[in-house]
Amino acid sequence: MSFDKVKAKNFYQDDGDKTLLNWCLYEYANVLYTKIEESPKLASYRKKNCAKEIEEFCVYFSKRLRKSVNDAQTGRTKGVTIDARYVYEFYPENTYQQTQRLLEAALSAWNEHVLICSNCPNQCLIHGYEITDMFDNLETVGWPTRRHNQQE
Repeated sequence: MSFDKVKAKNFYQDDGDKTLLNWCLYEYANVLYTKIEESPKLASYRKKNCAKEIEEFCVYFSKRLRKSVNDAQTGRTKGVTIDARYVYEFYPENTYQQTQRLLEAALSAWNEHVLICSNCPNQCLIHGYEITDMFDNLETVGWPTRRHNQQE
């Protein structure tokens, strides 16, 4: 199974967007996609939505977390908020039950991603606005965070 279900190019328009925070959000979107893909509770969701639509949702949800991550970093909130509003903005007609299932996947993905981040030397959540070459290196040398975590 390829980890790159959500394409990195969704997270930058030019070199100025190639920041550690955007890299973090790209990684999170891929973890979220995997959680949606693996969840038995989301089988009907997967039947109704093709891979491209699931990718678009994961990109949207991940990018909506940017403000929440910033609020947590600046002390405005005590942590990152996984908000149902993000689901309803993308799927206005979504049922409550389906929204809850997507939120469960989103929270599980965030918790897993933060655990992965704790072992990573890049510290994307701490140095989020620094420019990174990881987007540029992705195709030539592979996925740097995964490579680092597999070596340990």
